[in-house]
Amino acid sequence: MDVKEAVLARRSIRAFSPEPVPQKILRNIMEKALWSPSWGNTQPWKFTIVGGKTLDKIREEYVRLLQKGTPSNPDFPFQITFNEIQTGRYKGLGKSLFQALGIAREDKEKREAYNLAMSCFFEAPGLIYLHFDRGFNPYALMDGGIILQTIALLAVEQGLGTCILTRSVSYPDVVRQFAGIASDQMLIMGIGIGYPIPDHPANLFRSQRGNMEDFIRWVDLT
Repeated sequence: MDVKEAVLARRSIRAFSPEPVPQKILRNIMEKALWSPSWGNTQPWKFTIVGGKTLDKIREEYVRLLQKGTPSNPDFPFQITFNEIQTGRYKGLGKSLFQALGIAREDKEKREAYNLAMSCFFEAPGLIYLHFDRGFNPYALMDGGIILQTIALLAVEQGLGTCILTRSVSYPDVVRQFAGIASDQMLIMGIGIGYPIPDHPANLFRSQRGNMEDFIRWVDLT
């Protein structure tokens, strides 16, 4: 698989097979991903990769806190304010996804079930947590984004799917408790990883992309 094929094939997977991914495959992905570029070669990233009963415990506690109504408390606050155009894309994603899943706007029960599924990380058998030392340089977030994308593309090459999930770091103290992550680490993001269920409607769904002209200007090029 070449780079172009991997970029076009990657999508957010929202329905995973319970089959665990062998550690050998995950090690192969991470070994290559660590060649991702970073500012001044600082390589600010650290990862904790969780599966099995430990991940089940994290899921169970997330669901308990969600059903209890406990507010999320991420180490790095989520940005939920966008400009008008970005807001339209954000809302459009949710609307299109729910339509693909057959979830009506007024179906509160199915919407709550989807919210619970997201808190269970769509049953991904593995979760890759990205964390930084507290007090990290803000530019490290760019480095983090680069390596997360690299992991997602390398996963495609292995026949795996991924979903980058802010929900996975919404209760960071839970993750630290069960995964043994030190308190001096800030949880930045998590990636669910596993084998996709190929014909699941959530995995057949593709989000829309804007036209090149919406994002790119060409200056002094022929």
